[in-house]
Amino acid sequence: MVVDLASTNPEGWNEDTKPALEDPTDAIIYEMHIRDFSIDENSGVDEDKKGKFIGACQENTVIPNTKVKTCIDHLKELGVNVVHILPTFDHQSIDETKLDVPQFNWGYDPKNYNVPEGSFSTNPFKAEIRIKEYKEMIMNFHKAGIRVVMDMVYNHTYNLESPLNITVPGYYYRQDQYGNYSNGSGCGNETASERYMYRKYMIDSVLYWVKEYHIDGFRFDLMGLHDLET
Repeated sequence: MVVDLASTNPEGWNEDTKPALEDPTDAIIYEMHIRDFSIDENSGVDEDKKGKFIGACQENTVIPNTKVKTCIDHLKELGVNVVHILPTFDHQSIDETKLDVPQFNWGYDPKNYNVPEGSFSTNPFKAEIRIKEYKEMIMNFHKAGIRVVMDMVYNHTYNLESPLNITVPGYYYRQDQYGNYSNGSGCGNETASERYMYRKYMIDSVLYWVKEYHIDGFRFDLMGLHDLET
């Protein structure tokens, strides 16, 4: 989909800044799966926001009929200043057209690295909605004094029928001396960061998430599969 990205910016987006963190050792990190964080019936999150980007950052939520804070208010109560969100780029194994059917995946099954996962948006059929809601989540975390670190899985794709392999067969993946695909990831393939265009792709992708979505940091899955120069 072709979309004017500037039109997806929430009000106040250009003034959004990451919270201060004087030293990395001051980080109090909370690992979060977007769906799981607010999907529970007792999360106190609005029904249409449960399990969504905007549900993760909804304020003033409590367990029903109590004063026990939940979700982002609970994080603030804990003193968390960094959330590490499990993969939120587009997942291969989640069918976004069938969200009425229970589906779950941790997110380590990359399909499209540079677009938010549609099942975490209120409307996966409109790209501008998933983009805007992702940005709203980031901005609200920042307002709460919480930085956002994104889990990125550049070391493998869900399978070899990926857009990368369709574009240039074999180039983006390592093979052994016999032409068999390497499997250091345990997922049937591993990407080749030492090859110039995949290295460039990884760097361009990281910069895109930083500049367009204001992501504050990254956790690289199976970082040992990437070459040192990258």
